[in-house]
Amino acid sequence: MTVMKRGDRAMLLIFIIILASAGLLWGIKIFTAKPDVMSAEIFQDGKLLRRVFLRKGDQTRDFIIEYRGGYNKIRTEDGMIAVIEADCPDKDCVKKGWLKRPGDSAVCLPHRLVIRIAGEPEVEGVTY
Repeated sequence: MTVMKRGDRAMLLIFIIILASAGLLWGIKIFTAKPDVMSAEIFQDGKLLRRVFLRKGDQTRDFIIEYRGGYNKIRTEDGMIAVIEADCPDKDCVKKGWLKRPGDSAVCLPHRLVIRIAGEPEVEGVTY
């Protein structure tokens, strides 16, 4: 029969701690993973114009939203959405870039356009 020595117990304890930490990190990753399919809602003048489903690996799709002689060109690809072109003066909606997480949004005030990815936003930080 083998007797555990002091160093053996320490190594076993370290092994158990590493295993428990790995399991905890794996669980956090699984529960906080981005969903495979999200939806983007496109509003104009407060009315829902379109709901677009965003899936990882989707092909590129472009469409245009017009408003009183102006336009916003919107692109979806690989689970993301963005305004890639607009004829508004400040182009803040284009500068916003790709929306890819729940809660992300882009706004074009001159064309009264709002694009928002549905879902609860992720908390990135807290300030007091």
